[in-house]
Amino acid sequence: MNNFIEKLKLRSPLIHNITNMVTINDVANIELACGARPIMAMAPQEMDEVTGICDGLNLNIGTPSEERFEAMRIAARMAVKKNIPIVLDMVGVGVSRFRMDFVMSLLDEVHVDVIKGNLSEVKAVMEHGRCDGGVEVTDTADESDAKALACRAALRYSCICVITGETDYVAELCDEVDCYDNNERSLMSTDAMGTGVMDNCVVNVVASDADGHTYNYRVGSITGGHPMMKRVTGTGCMLSGLICAFAAAACDDKYGAVMAALSCMKSAGGLAASDMAECGRGTNSCHFIKPGNASYRDRLIDAVYHICDGDYELM
Repeated sequence: MNNFIEKLKLRSPLIHNITNMVTINDVANIELACGARPIMAMAPQEMDEVTGICDGLNLNIGTPSEERFEAMRIAARMAVKKNIPIVLDMVGVGVSRFRMDFVMSLLDEVHVDVIKGNLSEVKAVMEHGRCDGGVEVTDTADESDAKALACRAALRYSCICVITGETDYVAELCDEVDCYDNNERSLMSTDAMGTGVMDNCVVNVVASDADGHTYNYRVGSITGGHPMMKRVTGTGCMLSGLICAFAAAACDDKYGAVMAALSCMKSAGGLAASDMAECGRGTNSCHFIKPGNASYRDRLIDAVYHICDGDYELM
């Protein structure tokens, strides 16, 4: 992961975020924390000019409107012209036909480099179904089923698919010569201050579709983080910002960049919880209220800052 952080620090990519209005400030701050430079323009009238100077485009459909969707279309077309990475966070895509229709039309019109969602969101896109739990995940799947879903989405949309959850799954269609040998695994473990332990497993998978055609995939999984991440709105939106920043800084290996961003966020989640627990054990009488989810959000951003600043050595 450290080589991707070095690329990020060296390039300091400018990231155009058309993101969730609920979390726009946190997305901007976590991109600043990792070394990127955010811009949060949303007016359709300036999309060509703004995206035209940027290194990556991060789209999030969490708070949709017709004007915002039009801005995303214009920005995406320009991003394709510039050949800069596009990340699409499909927040609540199955909540309404409005969101689903936009995502389907965008994926039909332009090539998106990374699509991201929880299990229910990715399943909804693949099956044109609904997300009855809103933006929360309601479906369940074992590891093999989740990886298979990610592979199907990667194949259908010729992109990197990220399925987020307690374990994040990543899949990318690849040429046989670019993939690992079938039995080769590259393992990475990190224990940052006793928390945020994760296993980053990259394997080559050969799978067949319903018609018997065989395809090669890179498939990865990341575990770690902390349950407190579910108590803060926008950790997924922040993650999309990180993914776009890492991918923009390492366009020659977007898959590796995505894995590095996921690893960074999982590590930060564990570090933030560890730091908050230490603070909560303090005896200073002026602290009447123990740290809660608001404090955790700040520590999460701080943790990303320190990870990307080299204060914590990650394998």
